[in-house]
Amino acid sequence: MKLNAAIFILVGRPKLFKKTISYFYKYWNEKYKYPLYVHTLGEKISKSEKIYYKKKYKNIYFKTLKPELPKNLDSKDLFYNRFNNDYAFKAFNNQRLGYLHAIHFGANITSFGKNGCLSNKLKKYDFLMRIDDDSWFRKKINFDIFKKMKNVPMASGTLKLAKISTVLTREKLISFLNDFIKVNKIKITNKKLDNILKSNDEKKLELLPYSLGNFEIYNMKIFKKLNYGKFISLVNKNAGIYKYRWGDYDLTNLFLYLFYNKPILNLNFKKTTYLPAHPEAKLIKDEIGIINRIYFYLLKRTKIIFK
Repeated sequence: MKLNAAIFILVGRPKLFKKTISYFYKYWNEKYKYPLYVHTLGEKISKSEKIYYKKKYKNIYFKTLKPELPKNLDSKDLFYNRFNNDYAFKAFNNQRLGYLHAIHFGANITSFGKNGCLSNKLKKYDFLMRIDDDSWFRKKINFDIFKKMKNVPMASGTLKLAKISTVLTREKLISFLNDFIKVNKIKITNKKLDNILKSNDEKKLELLPYSLGNFEIYNMKIFKKLNYGKFISLVNKNAGIYKYRWGDYDLTNLFLYLFYNKPILNLNFKKTTYLPAHPEAKLIKDEIGIINRIYFYLLKRTKIIFK
């Protein structure tokens, strides 16, 4: 018997999405026929393309999102304006605003119907699967993945340690977590996370295995039971995603590590079955215009000179 479950995806590369969805149905969902909810930040898929997809695939729905910056955030406080962060200065600019919106979307898995978040129609499901528009399905998966989720909060196609970075790609997440733990009187279950938080070393957060965000399944009953909604509301109030580049998988994974020693089931797909990114995938950048690009380039260099 099928579970009360659905799949969602955020599409930023419409051409690649056509290939991704064809593989996804061919190698898994053609057999199991779970509904798929397609989200876009702005109009990315034309009316004629939507008609094509609805004819070709059953139970597919489209939702156009119009994300906005948090009302409590001044544009000067956005992550790409943090000139004292080497990563933000060298590798992150205002063409990546859409990426921050995408992180907000991915982290707010219980904020149904809110601005820039999952369709309210997904609220009724007990299990949700997230795939990316460049998730590369390469071989038949001959079991109902959702049925692995009965006793676990979350599962992932791959679960591994991130490469230790020489630069800090996120900021102030440890202090936020410690405040959240203190206020809510949480006894941390995962001892490694407990030691990392006590060390106050942001880079040590990379010592935990993460799902990496490209193929995930959420047991929504557990997320709701643990009150993830309260946690992500505080994240949004703090504007940590936009100010400090807190990642979506950082937030969902670390939240679960507070309450479980091993909260994430590793499906451990072989590379011949699934890969996190299709080779045709390209970095998505917002179109900001040549004048704004030059202005931002000069502004960065002026600030670094006089910092």
